[in-house]
Amino acid sequence: MKITIFETIFAPSIYSSLLIVGILSIVIMILGLRIRKLNPTDSPKGILMFLEIVVDFVNGFCKENFGKYWKFYAPYILTLGLFLVFSNTSGLFGLRPPTASVSVTFALALITFFLIHISGILSKGFKKYAKGFMEPIAPMLPLNIIGEFATPIALSLRLFGNIFSGLSITGLVYGVLGNLAFVVTPVLHGIFDVFFGLIQAVVFILLSTIFISGQLDLEEQ
Repeated sequence: MKITIFETIFAPSIYSSLLIVGILSIVIMILGLRIRKLNPTDSPKGILMFLEIVVDFVNGFCKENFGKYWKFYAPYILTLGLFLVFSNTSGLFGLRPPTASVSVTFALALITFFLIHISGILSKGFKKYAKGFMEPIAPMLPLNIIGEFATPIALSLRLFGNIFSGLSITGLVYGVLGNLAFVVTPVLHGIFDVFFGLIQAVVFILLSTIFISGQLDLEEQ
């Protein structure tokens, strides 16, 4: 059976991803315009105050983990966090979570994977970066290389497995209860969409941070 480009683009997970990215982009641009109009001497209120708290938290998190390189990684961590939080909890709004598709989670893991190794080369220099693959002893080179390629696979499958399993369990319960499913709907979405969704977003960000910071040369700070 042939799959057309149209069917690929508008697959549920891709459609949800595009919708979430589009909405987030519009909201961020609107907030950016509001921030530009804000008087520097005035204290932010409402959504702008919440935004300031989030940005300060992310900046502090990045300073603690990336040291002097924090300004380079803070935008990525914030963007990744926003996408994962809204993707993992999108089931609350009747969407299929994009992270319930392994193609989406693997794409996110690949971005982290390339960032890990680009960071290592730029921070340590290629010679010191390459030498790290032969530690603690040179014969470990093949295993260390395999281990590095296993990183994006593990990252993507962990996120995909947890979100997809929650989606599957919710679907099974709805199928069994039928019209009575509304009784457990708040509990199911509270557990799988909100609780597990937020936890998996945090786990993915923490693991990405650990892997990236592990490649940075932070000894001379």
